Amino acid sequence: MRAVTHPGPVAEERQEILPAEGRPVTLTLNAGLPFEDAVAEAMAAEGLDGAWLEIEEAIVSSLDYVIPALSPDKDHVAWYSEIHSFGGPGRIERLGMMVGRDSGASFLHGHGLWAPQDGEIAMGHILAPRTKLAAPAVARGIGLTRACFERRPDPETNFTLFRPSGDDVTSEGADYALVRLAPNQDFAGALDTACARLGWESARVHGLGSLIGATFEDGSVLDSLPTEFLILDAEARAEGQSGPGPEIAIVGTEGGDIRQGKLKRGENAVLITAELLLEHG
Repeated sequence: MRAVTHPGPVAEERQEILPAEGRPVTLTLNAGLPFEDAVAEAMAAEGLDGAWLEIEEAIVSSLDYVIPALSPDKDHVAWYSEIHSFGGPGRIERLGMMVGRDSGASFLHGHGLWAPQDGEIAMGHILAPRTKLAAPAVARGIGLTRACFERRPDPETNFTLFRPSGDDVTSEGADYALVRLAPNQDFAGALDTACARLGWESARVHGLGSLIGATFEDGSVLDSLPTEFLILDAEARAEGQSGPGPEIAIVGTEGGDIRQGKLKRGENAVLITAELLLEHG
């Protein structure tokens, strides 16, 4: 399994885990305002502090995004591409968003698949303040109270990253947990370990992050140091190694090479972070 050396000191804690209170939610996002504001507005109306949300088949009047890129300096192991823009209407095929806080304000981190009108599918990291819906859209997922991801500096990676924050809730009484995975640990194995640490037999896993390339169960490989992925279907089991690897969509530095499939266990290390919501199975 590949590994990278980040610029800062290696953090002792490799899995940040916070049990949380939550509930399934369905939110209507209004059109015509910056997408991040539309999400914040819908969250506030439901009294939510954080959420994992997914959208399928939404129409946008504009959408900006970036894809992974090699770092231009030694301050980070990876960076972002120039901004890609539709330059007109298009559609979101699937978008996953972790919604939390940054300096007290709502902030979302989203990866997804989309296409301009009559254009080809692309994947990347959505720039929510620069994106607008052309019509109201429905977002479904898990809403959290008294817990969320909060952006804080991470000395190891030299990025400002989402980290779990909120009130302590015992894992025995919680149906959800926020989990942040640090770099250079096998993604599938780390999910099982987090589930075991919570004392749960199994959990559904929602979320996104980055990997050091990707190796799939069918033998195919995405050979790109920086990537960004979205979980399509994943389950963690406390006993580990008992089922298929997480199914993801992923894109690397060559934005046209989008892969989907089940990851091979033991061969896919986290690059910078993975931001996850575990749902007790």
